[in-house]
Amino acid sequence: MIVREYEKIFADNCPNFDELIKFAQASEFLSLGWQFVQAKNYVGVIQLPSGFQLEILPKIYEGGDEIKLRRLVVEMICTLKDFKFKKFRDADLDTARLNLYEIFISIYLEMVQDLVKSGLKSSYVVHEENLNVLKGKLLIKENLRRNFAHKEKFFVAYDEYSLDRPEHRLTKATLIKILHTTRENFRLARHLLNDFDSITQSINFAKDFAAVSIDRINSSYRTVMEWTKIFLRGESFTPFAGKSRTMALLFDMNKLFEAYVAEHIKKYFSDRFTVRTQVREKFLFCEPQDYILKPDILLERGNEKIIMDTKWKFEPTEGDMYQMFAYAKRYGAKKIYLLCPQNVEENIYRASDFEVEVYGVDLFNMAKLRGLIK
Repeated sequence: MIVREYEKIFADNCPNFDELIKFAQASEFLSLGWQFVQAKNYVGVIQLPSGFQLEILPKIYEGGDEIKLRRLVVEMICTLKDFKFKKFRDADLDTARLNLYEIFISIYLEMVQDLVKSGLKSSYVVHEENLNVLKGKLLIKENLRRNFAHKEKFFVAYDEYSLDRPEHRLTKATLIKILHTTRENFRLARHLLNDFDSITQSINFAKDFAAVSIDRINSSYRTVMEWTKIFLRGESFTPFAGKSRTMALLFDMNKLFEAYVAEHIKKYFSDRFTVRTQVREKFLFCEPQDYILKPDILLERGNEKIIMDTKWKFEPTEGDMYQMFAYAKRYGAKKIYLLCPQNVEENIYRASDFEVEVYGVDLFNMAKLRGLIK
């Protein structure tokens, strides 16, 4: 089932409505109304334990069928810090057939497959065991506790060259999780699991992630571990982590829009300006410094300063204008652009020493931003 941001979902058109209500009650990503569940400003996919999938796409007034919107979401995700990976950008994504969750699974499995093809790396792994022979280092305190009445036993720690390292245990746990939630990538996930057959599945994610050490020798694991953390913990996709088989891959459109616009502003204006993002230099008051003013984008050229702030909304509020006023006064900017999605009502608000221009960004033609600054 595919819906847009803020669209209402009723029981009549959702066969798993009760399950969806439970998810809405347990998370912050859907709101509950009288006999309906409503999408909020998150886009992505929710997969319920029954297998029912709800895909949420952006609400854009003009243009953009489902395939175009899905491709746009993927392009926007590419600009997020955790997703600036060449493999992700170069992937031949089947946005016509696959939803966002299956797209991410496909990319992850391709990365794991590359690791397998290049050869999984073994390393010395410390084992602690109670043996009948003395091997490695005797752990005296633990040996006394365990073997006071068994002098024939030795509790020891020893190194063993093995594939059973934390990176592989975590990857195996992710493959097993994917196996239970994917439809389109089941065969590849099952095939890759065979390559991890001799490796134990991670049961303590925090402990194994803490033990991961990426260096020059195993640098190829870096990206896979970042994505493994995402799938197992939901750290970048969504903070929702229930014990059920519900899988949520959701992104805040405010953050996606902010990152996407910033990426293109850097691309189009870095030759003329110094472009900085998320600047944290000024406060609303000199004393006390309690309220920080953090514009999304600051362009500087000599003494000239231009501020750009992004808002994923079609109608800027009075509070937004007060915020722009504060930016202008404290940063000394003569020009401020309030960048919203296309079809916002564009306008210019002038003060005695600065002006604020509300500008609608055409997400399907970002090159138009080139003409923003004359």
